[in-house]
Amino acid sequence: MGMSFINWIGFVMLILALLLNELFLGMNAWYDLNIGAIIVGVIYLVVGVSLSLWPNPSDSTT
Repeated sequence: MGMSFINWIGFVMLILALLLNELFLGMNAWYDLNIGAIIVGVIYLVVGVSLSLWPNPSDSTT
């Protein structure tokens, strides 16, 4: 099972989300709960997971 460019983009998005989470949560630790930021974060993670799991056409078996 090879990884395509789309899978790599999703993987990088997830790593970036982990790094940004540690950076920003370590600073303010949810003192100011921002629902808009949480919604954007969840959408970002869903897109990252979707792209990292996107099927590669060369992996299909017929």
